[in-house]
Amino acid sequence: MATKNSGEQEQRQAALLGLAEQLQMDEPRRLAVLRQALTHATWFEGKPHQAGDYQRLEFLGDAVLDQVIGTYLYCEYPLAAEGELSKMRALIVCEASLAAAAKRLGLDKALLLGHGALLGGEAERPSVLADVFEAVSGAIFIERGYEAARDFLIEQFAPAMQGLTREDYEDKKSALQELVQKYVNSGVNYQVLKQSGPDHLPHFVSAAYCGREELGRGEGGSKKESELAAARAALQQQQRWLPKIIARFNK
Repeated sequence: MATKNSGEQEQRQAALLGLAEQLQMDEPRRLAVLRQALTHATWFEGKPHQAGDYQRLEFLGDAVLDQVIGTYLYCEYPLAAEGELSKMRALIVCEASLAAAAKRLGLDKALLLGHGALLGGEAERPSVLADVFEAVSGAIFIERGYEAARDFLIEQFAPAMQGLTREDYEDKKSALQELVQKYVNSGVNYQVLKQSGPDHLPHFVSAAYCGREELGRGEGGSKKESELAAARAALQQQQRWLPKIIARFNK
């Protein structure tokens, strides 16, 4: 491994050791599991390996996340129905949320990748960061137990889970569609206005329309995210466009 883009990889090894201390995973056995959680498949560059990459720990961490977040929300919102709790949990464990948590922890700096993947920006890709966060959660569960994993996850997400309202977790595109169809016999469509950025970190700007009337614009790291942001903006700006489409479609 010494031939792998040595300066960058040494920095990543140092970041991994610092993270291990922070997460109380610096005992040799624990460190080995954490290292696996932070190892991308490209690190081995096609060579046989026994330790493995993060994929198995990601599978486990996904299950731990669902249980911890689900239990917290169940207790925090005793009057919420099953469907509401499911939407809340989906909001908290979505790719964007997990990727943001990974960045806060510095997992992007400690992730071990092959040279090509490193140059290609894999350490910044939201889907990879979300997977790695799940893998680290699984590593903590395996080595330190359920209570430690629970405390770690609640520390990461408690602020986002407190004070949730229907506006936070309802599907904004569905809500916008229902609002429009309540007043006019027409639907909502979306258009990507601009796409920029490298392949590993794209940026989209989309707009929501009813006929030719623009209802709102939004940005995001994927087409889906930008459309959701556009729907959110449209709902917030409904006093501007709603009278216009009612007048236009109900002539």
